Amino acid sequence: MPRTTDRFARTHRPRLPGRAPLRLHVVAFAGGLLILVLGLVAWMVRGGPDTVEDVVFVLDLTIGGTILSTGALVGRARSQEGRRTVQLGVIQQAARRMTASLTSEDVGRVLVEETGRVIACHSARVYLLQAPDELVPVALDGQAGAYREVDPETLRTRIGEGLTGWAAQHRQPALVDDAAADPRGVTIAGTPRVDESMLVAPMLHDETLVGVITLCRLGLSQFDEDDLRLLSIMADQAATAFASASHLADAERLSTELRRLLEMSSALSRSLDPRAVADLMAEHLARAVGAGQAQISDWDAPRDRIRTLGCYPASIRPDIEDYYPLADFPQTRRVLEECLIAVVDAEDPDADPAEVAHLRSEGSRGLVMLPLVANGDAIGVVELTFAGRPEVDASRITLARTMAHEAAMALENARLYETARDLADRDPLTGFFNHRYLHERLSEEVVRATRYRRPLGVLMLDLDDFKLVNDTFGHVYGDRVLVHVAELIRSTIRASDVAARYGGDEFAVILPDTDRDAAMVVAERILAAFAATPFEAEGRQPFHIGTSIGVAGHPLDGRTATDLIAAADISLYEAKNLGGGRALAGTTTGLAHTDAAQPVDQPVHRETVAERFGRIPEPVRSPGGRDR
Repeated sequence: MPRTTDRFARTHRPRLPGRAPLRLHVVAFAGGLLILVLGLVAWMVRGGPDTVEDVVFVLDLTIGGTILSTGALVGRARSQEGRRTVQLGVIQQAARRMTASLTSEDVGRVLVEETGRVIACHSARVYLLQAPDELVPVALDGQAGAYREVDPETLRTRIGEGLTGWAAQHRQPALVDDAAADPRGVTIAGTPRVDESMLVAPMLHDETLVGVITLCRLGLSQFDEDDLRLLSIMADQAATAFASASHLADAERLSTELRRLLEMSSALSRSLDPRAVADLMAEHLARAVGAGQAQISDWDAPRDRIRTLGCYPASIRPDIEDYYPLADFPQTRRVLEECLIAVVDAEDPDADPAEVAHLRSEGSRGLVMLPLVANGDAIGVVELTFAGRPEVDASRITLARTMAHEAAMALENARLYETARDLADRDPLTGFFNHRYLHERLSEEVVRATRYRRPLGVLMLDLDDFKLVNDTFGHVYGDRVLVHVAELIRSTIRASDVAARYGGDEFAVILPDTDRDAAMVVAERILAAFAATPFEAEGRQPFHIGTSIGVAGHPLDGRTATDLIAAADISLYEAKNLGGGRALAGTTTGLAHTDAAQPVDQPVHRETVAERFGRIPEPVRSPGGRDR
């Protein structure tokens, strides 16, 4: 209720259309009727007319009064008809304008403008229903005093609250002569009591509540039943216009969502790298729901953790851990295990403390988590972060869930491709990369080393006398030796180094950011590991495995992957020719060597198979003379 005074109410009342002609008709009718009565009374008082002139005079008064009275009645009827014609024209124009409006805000603005042309008022407000029961003003027009300064937030109400809420609850219009005295009314906090009349009418479309129109006018009994009828007609027209605008908005939103889904699907189809797919997913999901940040993670169930794959924006990636233990985030675990959507508000006292602490550490308030489901199982989680209250609008959540489902299939395909590619690139026995991958990766490292002027080292390893092991003990035993060798190599190199099985009993290691001298140090470390860790097998004595290593460095020994492998291979065979068990480096500036077995200037003693691998047991023969 606006702040005002009674004086203002008495001196600032708008003129209603058609009210002045109505008063003139009333005066004319009353005058005609008075003349008629006076004539009849004069006639009766004088005992009737004495002369013809008296008769004519009385007849003139009688006929004149009758004509004036009849004219007044006819004029009033015509005036009312004209007024209704004007009102009908205004309503038709309002209906056309509202129908042509594309948004709810446009419809509301047209409604308050056109209603003011039909019904005089100081304030017009249009409320729309916002689920579940909130009535939110979308348009308002104040014509006097504090009505012009009202804050829309103070006008928000609910179904059943105040006169506006009453009309929404009962779905009936109401004419209120004294709003302050009506028990259904609610006074806005901080405003004084004033004399105020109100009209309220619900907007219904197919029996569904759309909103409420509320008109206010200063003073008591300022509206009549005719005003209420007109407002009800306007409310019906507005309900249809609001429904049309809502349907149009839904269609546009659906079109936008389909376009976003198409754009995301098209972008995801261009990549089979899980991390690239996850980055694209994060960007499209964040933009679709208006989130400030997005993070895509997959579920490493055996280790009870989630692995970060992608994020948006890319600038936050350095601040995100690669792995998160699920034990620290029970709400995230529920999202994965139960495939449900979770909304976390840091201001909610019942929110998961772990998620709240994480949000506050990032300076955020809201979080929406959606599971990534493929083939009925959760494979990961989407985390959408908001600076303010988390978005829980049903349409946005539905869009996010649809996009997450589409993205989950793309991510699962990328993961399957990565697994297949990994199997194709790796040796199944040792878990090292294979010959093909070695050449591809070495070519990439050479380009990187050239571009950034960084060193690059390559090692080629070959086991000494390994053919004798296979020929003597069989290939199954030899495979166990190769697995042991792979573990030794893996234990001596960095995580950034790339180990590969080149073929048979040959291995190679790519050493990024490592010059030839540093590569020789790595080779010596591998030889020391071989010397310190003999191979043990059941039924046989432990024995040491010998190996020869060739070392090459970029750019001294070659500027291409092929040249580096060739240079390392030459050094390798030089080492083998010198008796094995050593590392050699360099083909352009002389050979540097490391001998883990014996000095070069001493004669080379070649061990027999029995000496190196222990006594060979006699074969067991069956009664038929066959070996088994």
